[in-house]
Amino acid sequence: MKGKKSYVWLVSTFLIMGLLSACNSSGNTSKPADGNAAASGGELTVIKIASQSPLSGGSAIQGESIKLGGQMALEERQAEFKELGFDLQFVPYDDQGDSKKGVANSELIGADQAVLAVLGHLNSGVSIPSSVVYEKYGIPMVSPASTATDFTDRKLKAANRIVARDDFQGPAGAEYAVKTVGAKNIFVIQDKTAYGQGLADAFRSAAEELGATIAGYEGITVGEKDFNGVLNQVLSKKPDFIFFGGMYAEAGLIVKQAREKGITVPRCRSWAETRWIPRAWSTSPAAS
Repeated sequence: MKGKKSYVWLVSTFLIMGLLSACNSSGNTSKPADGNAAASGGELTVIKIASQSPLSGGSAIQGESIKLGGQMALEERQAEFKELGFDLQFVPYDDQGDSKKGVANSELIGADQAVLAVLGHLNSGVSIPSSVVYEKYGIPMVSPASTATDFTDRKLKAANRIVARDDFQGPAGAEYAVKTVGAKNIFVIQDKTAYGQGLADAFRSAAEELGATIAGYEGITVGEKDFNGVLNQVLSKKPDFIFFGGMYAEAGLIVKQAREKGITVPRCRSWAETRWIPRAWSTSPAAS
């Protein structure tokens, strides 16, 4: 977990520094609200950088890491911007990993004329609809984690990311499974989200192209606690490798319940941060 948090912090820091540099160099002073404009008396013009990530729910650990990384990077630049006449503020929003909440927050962000950029979102399923709102308001967003190809394939000017797409991560996972592990009979599980399903689909196609057989392809529901149904299917298919496209909360429970059923085949799950974490079902912790 420590390594993962460090990665997210570095990504978020790089992202925020880039956003702030862009704000400083673009010469665009039209966005901040009139009430925040620098006055002759020396008042500072307010510039806000918003973040959107899940700060509650099953993905709160990742979401909090994104928020804290962005906040730390911004705080390191506040003095520099103050000398230039700007009051640099960080405004975090909790999108709860939910598309409706993310879109609602995006409207609030768009209505705030002092917001010049957004760090987020974590989930592809939230980034995709929220980016439409940012596009409407002309606010750039940069996601450190959303991998779905649709996010950037729509060519929205507001939508940006600094993470590998599903069509890179999926084939990379398949190559690991087939060429490194030697998997021939693979069971794929995904969480039915834009991220999890998109990644699983890319993995499945690439694995089949490499000669592997997909023994099963099943979806689970985010928030679900009992995975006996899908794991019973895994047992019946006797795969030599299991791939999961999804997030921490469900992955941990699947691993735990798989152990209880004696499932010991190798598995692989991709984090949104593009790091592949190969493990054996029998030896990996309940939550990485």
